[in-house]
Amino acid sequence: MAKNYIDAIRKQALSMVHSGLTKGIFFNTIYIGGGTPSLLPSSHIYSLLEDLSALFPMASAGDMEITIECNPESVTSSWIKEIKEAGINRISLGIQDLSDKGLKLLGRIHTADQAIEAAKIIKNKGISNLSLDIIFCLPNQDIKWLENTLAKIISLEPAHISTYELTAEPNTRFAKMIKEGTLNLPDQEASLAMTKFLENFLHSQGFHQYEISNFSKPDMECRHNINYWTGGQYLGLGCGAVSYLHGIRYFNIKDLDSFMESATRDRRAIGQEEKLDREARFRETLVTWLRMPSGVKAKVLQKRFGIDPFSYYGPLLDKLCKNGLMEADKNSGILKLTKKGIYISNYVLSYLV
Repeated sequence: MAKNYIDAIRKQALSMVHSGLTKGIFFNTIYIGGGTPSLLPSSHIYSLLEDLSALFPMASAGDMEITIECNPESVTSSWIKEIKEAGINRISLGIQDLSDKGLKLLGRIHTADQAIEAAKIIKNKGISNLSLDIIFCLPNQDIKWLENTLAKIISLEPAHISTYELTAEPNTRFAKMIKEGTLNLPDQEASLAMTKFLENFLHSQGFHQYEISNFSKPDMECRHNINYWTGGQYLGLGCGAVSYLHGIRYFNIKDLDSFMESATRDRRAIGQEEKLDREARFRETLVTWLRMPSGVKAKVLQKRFGIDPFSYYGPLLDKLCKNGLMEADKNSGILKLTKKGIYISNYVLSYLV
């Protein structure tokens, strides 16, 4: 099944090239994610990367950022060695928490010891660009619990840390438990306290917050994600993947069997397309870019879309600045969220969409 799926992705890539959708696009990052790609045999990853490099114009091997997502329970020393030889130079490891009680709450099948061992294997095999994913604001979590997890994470010497506050999405197990009164998440005050503690702790360890949920050592930011946040083009291959090419968003077929049937018949395997007008693309780019504390470069947006954000938002921008939620410096041409604005970013950004 895995081989058939990789073959379908390869054929979809070929169809995208033949259709002209990727014409004029130069790639310098590859991100293998979704599902559990660490279950794939290394030979499949090697052949896929080899085929992609032949199909698309890419940076030289030394300038490429090639990431794969891994779950701790599927990491082995031999597999890491082999995927490094295939070209993988960055790994995103989903540890989520480093306490067994936290992992049990999250429904993860790995243990804290497995997560620690997986990180050590990756580093020992020479992949220094290691990103660790964690989830915080777990049920009954307090600052001490969070501090213990963060201290253990730092000891693993990652180059990058992604942090996500746990939220109970509708129709999920957590949402059902909260409704039944069998689960309580930290309240707003406790969540804010943990967020501030996490930021201060990571800053003290030499990490800088280059996006609301992401921290890195100097020059170790995820280039793939920065391209997304700043409105760059990207190609998504595989079941349910999304592409953004020449101002149009393409949604691949979500049903696995239907995707594979379409792709293997030399079709693009695209289920839907969304073409946004110039203003909508401008607003979307500004909103995602504002997730980066360094801020949006107004001149770049104006050159790309022909719209000056200072003039476009006018009184609304003035109001957000007056309320201490944003900073807009016309001299430097930078718009950005303040710290206060970052803590309620969903609220602030909803006004700008």
